[in-house]
Amino acid sequence: MTMKITEDCINCGACAVECPTEAIYEPGESYVLHGKFFKPGSNEHFFIVTEICDECSDFDHLKCVAICPMDAIKKN
Repeated sequence: MTMKITEDCINCGACAVECPTEAIYEPGESYVLHGKFFKPGSNEHFFIVTEICDECSDFDHLKCVAICPMDAIKKN
């Protein structure tokens, strides 16, 4: 399973603030993983880099899902 932010996202940024692994990026934001640069996962709404996200393995709940006011974060 992987985490995904749907088009219901209103770009409030609450999920990015809550993410303990800093796996959530702003629309249009490039990111670096293992020394390589990657294009944004979305230019329209926040997105989750699944290679960084550990689905809050150290917590008893998914922090991004719990904070999202639009219920826009789903497990695929």
